[in-house]
Amino acid sequence: MEFSKKEIHTNTLEHTRYSQLTIDDDFNIPDAKGDVERIIAKDGHIIMEDVIAEDGKVRVIGTVCFKAMYKTGKEQPDIEVYTGEIPFEDHVNIDGVTRGSQVECECHLDDITVSTINSRKLEVRGLIGNSISVYSDRVINPTTNLENGQGIECQYNNISRQELCIAKHDVLKLKEDVDIPQAKPNIRELLWWSVEAQGLECKAGDDVLQVRGELSIFTIYRGEDEHMPIQYMMSIRAFSREIPCQGAKENMVLVLDCGTGKKEVSIKADADGEDRVIAVDAAIDMNIKMYQQSELKIISDMYSPQIELEPVREHFSYENLVLRNLAKAKVNYRKQISEGEQKFLQVCHIFGGVDVDDTKIEEDGVNVSGVIKCNLLYISASDDPMNCTEFDVPFEYKVETMKCKKGCSIRIVPCIDQLTATLLSSEEVEVKAQVNLSISVFEKAECDIISDVNVMPIDYVKKSKAPGIVGYVVKEGDSIWSVARKYYATTESIRKINGLDKDQLVPGEKLIVVKS
Repeated sequence: MEFSKKEIHTNTLEHTRYSQLTIDDDFNIPDAKGDVERIIAKDGHIIMEDVIAEDGKVRVIGTVCFKAMYKTGKEQPDIEVYTGEIPFEDHVNIDGVTRGSQVECECHLDDITVSTINSRKLEVRGLIGNSISVYSDRVINPTTNLENGQGIECQYNNISRQELCIAKHDVLKLKEDVDIPQAKPNIRELLWWSVEAQGLECKAGDDVLQVRGELSIFTIYRGEDEHMPIQYMMSIRAFSREIPCQGAKENMVLVLDCGTGKKEVSIKADADGEDRVIAVDAAIDMNIKMYQQSELKIISDMYSPQIELEPVREHFSYENLVLRNLAKAKVNYRKQISEGEQKFLQVCHIFGGVDVDDTKIEEDGVNVSGVIKCNLLYISASDDPMNCTEFDVPFEYKVETMKCKKGCSIRIVPCIDQLTATLLSSEEVEVKAQVNLSISVFEKAECDIISDVNVMPIDYVKKSKAPGIVGYVVKEGDSIWSVARKYYATTESIRKINGLDKDQLVPGEKLIVVKS
């Protein structure tokens, strides 16, 4: 008697924790830059460097990169930009975590403020949110078939699940050279820039992950002629890339979480040697998971009329991906000028991020609510070279899903796909946005598998007391298997004697059962 077994890998979410960490640091303005009169705008993002599992805790290591645009204290109003970095390390206590645990972290810069201590010193404060997930990997070997087992009856069970086939982290690197329009002056100094990926479309291919999208590039610069006003420009560049993913197939279900990586923007000379090119190096951190539908037939029970079999069972619990959905929430909002703000003359650029505040599971879907945190750069009628207003745009969206069972795990990854601002009047701007909500629903499932069998001599005394032939009336819940096992018969003999061509029995049906 030989068993055929199939190796199964499972990946189950065991723990989740949310941790917040505050950062606070002071920075001196370099001598080459002007005094700070007023902070105009600020921006920041996080570069994740490492997530380390240790006994009883997880360490999250990264850097907050920030920049602050400010108005100088010169007689002629001007702007300067200060850039800096703040390294951080967060220690999150989680029971059950060991050095070998598989951990993931979604790191968000929930808030950042830049204020002046004096005209030559800035204070930067921020709030970092770390969402940590701890997974357990387990390998099991269920029995799928029996060879050389003459006289042994086997009962089979089908396990249908989405099997995690690929789990990897990769970085998509993008390089673009942007030529400034002919009508604009040469670049003397880059003051401000914003680089964002939008419209991402990703799908699995054979041994690759196909990625398409656009790179939105906004820059503010000072021209060679210092008497000219500050220049700004926007460029959209389409890109299409393939990331090697060995084992990937077109029919696999993709679950992807994209984060901000390193971004660098610099001045580059054109073919004539003039500084008229903006060179962009951007990176997108990608946490890639691919699932494939798996059907596995396993032996769930066995017996023999001739020998005593005692299956050794092992409990098998796992997570099954039951739904993958990408919802697109369209948001319209009108921003009115606030008291004390300069009136709008011209909109330059809008940028921001998205936070999901609450998710409510309902019978026919998931209700998602949150805010888009907007920063609007604009020119006013005042002498200030640039202004910025910050505001939150609330949104709520219901994502239709299948009816979720109790204990289902719903994971939502939000991102801004489009964000635009249109000037309506000197006191009002219309904001349009599209928020992509990547939703994955996991259902907990479990079953018992047979990993081994103990073989013992049959109890002949007990078998001899069983009738050699019996007329049996089928009861609710009976099967050919259960009747055969009870009376030391075989399923084949019951089918043959009673002329059965199907496995289902009907309550009240009469059978003749002969002991083997």
